[in-house]
Amino acid sequence: LAERYQVNRHTLRRAIDELVLKGWLLRQQGKGVLVLSKPVRYPLHSGSKFTDNLLNAGAKPNSRLLSLSRIKASAQVAKGLGLSLGEPVIQLKTLRFIDQVPVSIVFHHLLLGEHEASLNHYRQGSLHGFLKQQHNIELRRQHTVVGAQLASAEDCACLQICAAKPLLTLQTVNVDQHQHPFEFSLSHI
Repeated sequence: LAERYQVNRHTLRRAIDELVLKGWLLRQQGKGVLVLSKPVRYPLHSGSKFTDNLLNAGAKPNSRLLSLSRIKASAQVAKGLGLSLGEPVIQLKTLRFIDQVPVSIVFHHLLLGEHEASLNHYRQGSLHGFLKQQHNIELRRQHTVVGAQLASAEDCACLQICAAKPLLTLQTVNVDQHQHPFEFSLSHI
């Protein structure tokens, strides 16, 4: 680019840095610099849903299942779901994409129930949409806690980012149509 536009490489790097800060470019280790579509505004409220919000913004969202298992509820998960420490829960780990660029890893923790068997058939797309379609379970955000943390090695590998990048974290409790806690999710964005 420096040769093509006859500018100094340092000037080009500064311009790219500015465009990265504005959200127009994405720097990814091993891939270089990617041009992004317009930055996506993502409203966060009780009715906000990943897939719906991004479709409404003109983006192409998708989620892919990375793992599905039964685990013992940590203190954080137990508190969010109103369970005792160590009670079994279903954990799905999904990788979310916007326009084929990985943007978040989500650890979904669900109560046990009749829906567990059908989750073996979930592979991609909206998990909430899948639960609604398969079991008429309609989830709604009760509350979300926003934070930040440094990316782990797993985050870096999945999100294709370099080490020590800060990530936005969301801890969300979703309730079912009876207002009972049903899902506690941890998102690394």
